[in-house]
Amino acid sequence: MASNGIQKAKSSAVAPKKRSVGGTQNRIYRMIGEVDRPLLIVVIALVCIGSVMIFSASYAVSDSRFGDSYYFARSQIRWVIIGITAMILLSRIDYAYYKQLAYLIYGVVLALNFTVPIFGVNHKGATRWFNIMGMEFQPSELLKFALVLAIATYISEHPNQMRDWKKGVVPVMLLTGPACLATFTQNHMSATIILFLLGMMMLWLSGTKSFYFGVLIGFVAVMAVFAFTVGRPLLEKFVPQVFTRLEIWEDPFAYMSYETGGAGWQPAQSLYAISSGGFWGLGLGQSNQKHGYLPEPQNDYIFAILSEELGFFGVVCVIVLFAVLAYRGYHISKNSPNRFCSLLSMGIVAQVIIQVMLNLAVVTNTFPSTGISLPFFSYGGTSLLILLAEMGIVLSISRYSFVERG
Repeated sequence: MASNGIQKAKSSAVAPKKRSVGGTQNRIYRMIGEVDRPLLIVVIALVCIGSVMIFSASYAVSDSRFGDSYYFARSQIRWVIIGITAMILLSRIDYAYYKQLAYLIYGVVLALNFTVPIFGVNHKGATRWFNIMGMEFQPSELLKFALVLAIATYISEHPNQMRDWKKGVVPVMLLTGPACLATFTQNHMSATIILFLLGMMMLWLSGTKSFYFGVLIGFVAVMAVFAFTVGRPLLEKFVPQVFTRLEIWEDPFAYMSYETGGAGWQPAQSLYAISSGGFWGLGLGQSNQKHGYLPEPQNDYIFAILSEELGFFGVVCVIVLFAVLAYRGYHISKNSPNRFCSLLSMGIVAQVIIQVMLNLAVVTNTFPSTGISLPFFSYGGTSLLILLAEMGIVLSISRYSFVERG
């Protein structure tokens, strides 16, 4: 209904919108559309709040570590400027180019992720980054987008085969499996979980049979139980931290002592921060936990500092913003000009929401600690850049939708 209303409102300005118009002229008509303003406003609001929280959460550790209270904040602002520029540029690019390059992008990014354990740099026992001229880059962030792009392309090219097991379900799994394996070799369980959930989400959106979807979920569940029981010795050899984190998750306060290596210190301090926030919070900049209690407060556990300083009220406001982002993503997907655009926009927004839900679950100790960043909030240049670039692609799709549906 909204799409039809926009078409009528634009009829006098756009002239005829028939698909029979020549290629060049049709493209001019398509470029007349505007981006989805509510989504743009929400993204900017999240970036602004996230930047403020980066400074508030990091100034103490920045000063003690670098002698500069603005170190992390200044770095993040530079990435915000670069990311916003990328978002604006990508919002002007025709989405058709992404589809043409989808499999190439996926192949290159996948190969890049498989080389990380060989040529990457190690931090705290995990090799997930490349160091390029002093700048660290995490290829797994790009792999999330590449997977969504590749699956969206395949589904849009084979819409009538998605209810078939061999031609629908299996190809999607053949795209998802290697991506999960690539991040698993990086000791990056959080990315592996997100990639698997994205693959499942895209498969569900494709309209595959519920029976096939249920069989696949059941198979994965059985394999997980088998791995954690019969295959536990082998799993402990390759990913011992998984079982350690499960033990800490059961009672993080029991692992805060020196004897246990302080393994439960971070989740326990996170719970202290959240509980001390109350309804209105202690006030912006007034957190106690960021002063040497909560390690790396500007990273994965920044939501705990937000809860402490802005309280329940601030938490609800941020969650509402993410909910609005999800709704606008659904609206853009529903009104997209074709199946590819619908799947791509929904997949990108689903990636953000999945990551938000998992991060909040980790910070509140509802889920074991897995190193999942909070979109738009956690410190990290490449993740923010890629995230804003993805938002630019969604805005690009929203720009064309009302014209092509004529």
